[in-house]
Amino acid sequence: MAFTFDVSLATDLALVRFQIGDTHADGYYLADETIQYFITASGVSTAVIRCIQYIITQLSTPNFRLDWLTVSNEQARDGYEKLLKQKAIELGVSLTGAVASSTISLPYRADSYQYTSTTRETTESDEDSIHDGTP
Repeated sequence: MAFTFDVSLATDLALVRFQIGDTHADGYYLADETIQYFITASGVSTAVIRCIQYIITQLSTPNFRLDWLTVSNEQARDGYEKLLKQKAIELGVSLTGAVASSTISLPYRADSYQYTSTTRETTESDEDSIHDGTP
């Protein structure tokens, strides 16, 4: 597994590595091949999100203590979870996969007797109790 980082950000791989903050050869989280997979599968913006999610999975291992050595991944994982939300907003990538959209089909409740059509035939009782929205 290889690690490369081009400080000029001339490649997609370098750009993704810069966006996720994985730029140090000593102690990097993702190999070039892993990042390249995400770039090929989904493009640069989504690759940034997928790489951060992958790092979070790696940091989600339980904490452990062995004699004098204590390993705690909580703070690092929390930092990457915050970065994930920030980058998703910045890059316009949905974390849920759901697309939020809405449409208004009627400007009034569908179960009301209000109408806006000028071709509707009205009765005398309609004229007394229904307003058609015109001034």
